[in-house]
Amino acid sequence: TAVLINRMIEKVIAEEDPISVDELLVVTFTNASAAEMRHRMLGALEEAVAQNPESKHLRKQLRLINKAQISTLHSFCLQVVKQYAYLLEIDPGFRIANETEAALLRDDVLEAVLENAYQGEGAEAVYRLADSFTSDRNDQAMEVLLSKLYDYSRVHPEPERWLEGVPALYAVPEGATIDDLPFIGDLKMTIRHAFEEALQIALEGKMLTLQPDGPEVLGETFDLDLAVIEAAIAALEESWESLYALSKSFSWPKAATIRKDTCDPRLAEEAKGRRNEVKKIVNGIFESYFIRSPKRLLAEMREMAPLMETLVGLTKTFAAQYRSLKIDRAIVDFSDLEHYALKILSEGGKPSAIAKEYQAQFKEVLVDEYQDTNMLQETILSLVKSGTEETGNLFMVGDVKQSIYRFRLAEPMLFLGKYSRFTKEAEGTGLRIDLNANFRSRKEILDGTNYIFSQIMGERVGEITYDEAAALKHQAPFPESDVPIELTLIHEPETEEEPEDDLAKSQWEARYIAAKIRELMEQETLVYDPWKQQNRPLEYSDIVVLMRSMTWSGDFVDEFKAAGIPLYAELTGGYFDALEV
Repeated sequence: TAVLINRMIEKVIAEEDPISVDELLVVTFTNASAAEMRHRMLGALEEAVAQNPESKHLRKQLRLINKAQISTLHSFCLQVVKQYAYLLEIDPGFRIANETEAALLRDDVLEAVLENAYQGEGAEAVYRLADSFTSDRNDQAMEVLLSKLYDYSRVHPEPERWLEGVPALYAVPEGATIDDLPFIGDLKMTIRHAFEEALQIALEGKMLTLQPDGPEVLGETFDLDLAVIEAAIAALEESWESLYALSKSFSWPKAATIRKDTCDPRLAEEAKGRRNEVKKIVNGIFESYFIRSPKRLLAEMREMAPLMETLVGLTKTFAAQYRSLKIDRAIVDFSDLEHYALKILSEGGKPSAIAKEYQAQFKEVLVDEYQDTNMLQETILSLVKSGTEETGNLFMVGDVKQSIYRFRLAEPMLFLGKYSRFTKEAEGTGLRIDLNANFRSRKEILDGTNYIFSQIMGERVGEITYDEAAALKHQAPFPESDVPIELTLIHEPETEEEPEDDLAKSQWEARYIAAKIRELMEQETLVYDPWKQQNRPLEYSDIVVLMRSMTWSGDFVDEFKAAGIPLYAELTGGYFDALEV
């Protein structure tokens, strides 16, 4: 992001062939990020004007800064739709619906669509669909299916076309095999990963048998297990049918008996535990995927095709009625903004006259957090940028390792596709610049991060190789010092006695962290202030507790209060959860 901001500023204040701020389209992920970019641009312009007050170009940029198109993509789409609303069938005075209002409308429309479907001409097909996917109590699962399918369709440039292609995935032609299915490659890779995990655990079990005083008699058992798993992997590589045949003739070798006092009981129990893990993984694969024969699986998929047609038909009906209701109420949601903007900017799959005006206006299109873009947003950006990948004016910044919005239907493969195509020489394609300098963290943090992720992250796990180009390089202005990172494992004591405090895991963690903070404060720990460039005593405000989610935050607040440590947390609990109430 810092590179994108600096590029934007340098383009505007350049002495030779400068760009005007209103000739830039800068797309960010949040409004806060857009505001920061605008603020930094304003500061750079004011500084440049102070150094060169005679520059007409710079003074003009100061006047234009509030018109600069630095915003989220939704805000850009909103501006496009408002300006060209007369080309659409919507009220020009539309407003954006809030999440609660939109959710209530969706529920009402879903309920009405299903109620009408049960009474309409195709009611029999709808009942078959309900029997297949719902319980005998209600059809809530149908509503969830419809809603999810609708949401998935909306991240595509042509939602109806995408929906119409769904039933075709189930129309398996006669003579096809499981290995011919379009999605089977990903599924087989998932199964292979599980087998390889079982293989690794079996190897760990084998190593335990080789230790001094280890359960040596189990060594042969683990050898047989390893051979079985390797045979399963080989069968999977050959065909689905081969692995199915193996699963039906499969049986685990009987474990050798461990005689008393022949080995360390602890190592024996650990080895047995490893073997149980292996059996659980492999049995789980066979039970999940290989109970039915390949022939039966294909037949069931063909039976699903008409059900999918019914589901898609209901989804299209819901989409039409929901859209109609929003038009009547003069409201739009964020997805509507993108689709309406796309309709304005495209004509027959190509840039419209309006899109070409934007192409002429924007000398550069800069996109932040590109790894969180979806197909619809990519299409919109492609309509307002100019040129090809090699000669175009699209500048993207992103890090696929930070892609956390796939659950919101972001498509990180767009980023990865460009990352693999673009080269450092830009020969026949786009230019790739690896930005791995880190200005936030101490060297020790980065060394630890690089050490872990270089071992666990690759194209198969994480979709990108954590090599030297991906590793983070220390550039933060901290002085050299020996401050090792720590890993603390908190576990229940191995005792038969009842613990004095019956605490939740969150409370144990909170108490440990509170004690650690108190220890740091009592030791009068010094920290380096990069702004003042000097050491000073540690303050509570220097410390942050990062959590995977905020579900434990309430317990942390309580434990920190009990420990007398001031803490600020943005809690999501309701009014009645407040301590005062």
